[in-house]
Amino acid sequence: MDAKLAFWCAALANMAVLCAFVARGVAQARRGEMARHRRSMWTAAALVAAFLVAYLLKSSVLGKEDMSAWSAAHVANLRIHESFVLLMLVAGGVAIARARAFPGTRSFTRDPADPAADPRRVRAHRRAGWTAAVSALLGLLTAAIVLAGMIARSG
Repeated sequence: MDAKLAFWCAALANMAVLCAFVARGVAQARRGEMARHRRSMWTAAALVAAFLVAYLLKSSVLGKEDMSAWSAAHVANLRIHESFVLLMLVAGGVAIARARAFPGTRSFTRDPADPAADPRRVRAHRRAGWTAAVSALLGLLTAAIVLAGMIARSG
């Protein structure tokens, strides 16, 4: 296995762990465990950041993949995967931005004495979070297909 293929195997594992933290965070939010939800989602965001740094290092040291042997279907799947990842990044950023106003509100503390969070901000956070979560899962599935094609082409 060459270094690029090993990198992409590790990247797929990273994406799977990221999706596990997202699923855990969603379950925690449903149970009202907002501090735990926040930690899980920040861990998922840290995994995204770690991948982006690793990708920049990989690209500068190992270079980009030669896609001349890729079929049109494999290239299309890669582009779809990249679109899901971009949507995950944007929606995740929106969810983080919307959540910044929640600490100190009963949406976060669950204390009825604390002020209520703006319901529009809560809905926007929830929509953006779900968009990011679904995009991450679809990104994982399409990444597995991309990696399977890379493995098949490697020999």
